[in-house]
Amino acid sequence: MLLKRCLFILALLPYSIVFAQADGFSINIFQDKSDRQFIDNTIQQFMQKYHIPGLSIAIAKQDEIILAKGYGLADIDNKVPVNITHQFRIASVSKPITSVAIMQLREQGKLTLDDKIFGADGILASEFPVKDELLKLVTVRHLLEHTAGKEWANDSHDPMFQKPELSQTALIRWVLKNTPITKPPGSEYAYSNFSYCLLGRVIEKLSGIGYQHFVRENIFRPIGAKSFAIGSKKPANTLFQVRYYPDSDENPYGFPVTRMDAHGGWVSNTIDLVKFAMSVDGRGKDILNDDSIKLMTIASKHNPNYALGWNVNQYDNWWHMGSLPGTASILVRTEHGYNWAVLVNKRSSDKTFFNDLDMLSHNLINGIKALQ
Repeated sequence: MLLKRCLFILALLPYSIVFAQADGFSINIFQDKSDRQFIDNTIQQFMQKYHIPGLSIAIAKQDEIILAKGYGLADIDNKVPVNITHQFRIASVSKPITSVAIMQLREQGKLTLDDKIFGADGILASEFPVKDELLKLVTVRHLLEHTAGKEWANDSHDPMFQKPELSQTALIRWVLKNTPITKPPGSEYAYSNFSYCLLGRVIEKLSGIGYQHFVRENIFRPIGAKSFAIGSKKPANTLFQVRYYPDSDENPYGFPVTRMDAHGGWVSNTIDLVKFAMSVDGRGKDILNDDSIKLMTIASKHNPNYALGWNVNQYDNWWHMGSLPGTASILVRTEHGYNWAVLVNKRSSDKTFFNDLDMLSHNLINGIKALQ
């Protein structure tokens, strides 16, 4: 599990937009040459430290993009530079998307967070019949907050990385039969990709359409985010999606990305990812009502830094990070009116990597003179 805590406070003054450039490869409102150089140097130093081939970043202030730029290479062999249209795998940043979809179904009256998943009255009762009494206690809330059971945790036995030849349906049946939970749901926090796989199937059952279709029509289309797609284990055309590079002996193309849809399967560019954050940040023009946003971002009693699909903290910052072979990602909404996303096409096993990825945009915002 790679989830860092975004515990840094920004104390920033209002600023005026003095210049904007949108040439298809970058958006940058900062006119001062030293600010522009500071941005480039800070990002390039991070990339050099961790040997990152390509990086894309987008930052918004009060729902306006103030910076979006690609750095390095989407494809090393063919020397394709990263630009702001490039898609990257977002890994577990897919979880907030799935959480928002669940909250939309709640607003539509199609579920409550305390609805059961399995058993006679369970949402998925007919698709996945179970006899285990503990499984019959699992609710939507348990899945969202990762308290269904430690047996489904994102560890070396993560169910979502087992049996890659199985379909989603076959894998779920295999897990329910072979990896039963051993404590009552709601007993403890254990970060779980499998729980979000189940939530994807809940969305399909209650909406009557595929997970990807529901999310496109109800989240991405209304906000004008067109780059989102479910990824594939096969290398894509690098004019559109970056190529992923391994750290040591890991294989970025050796796992079933498509099967991971609801917990880690989406690809996107950074601008569309920031648009998504802006659409649920509680600052107006949101696709969820205020009650849903509040409910979605209240920490669970078992983890003060995780709510329903989002990491949270006492400073009213919300975020999520993602990690897969060849991929690292972060999406952040801050108390002070910022939303940002950073995506890279190589992760590092260095123990400081994810902390530095978390801090990168904080350092930029605190160092840009026009924002002080």
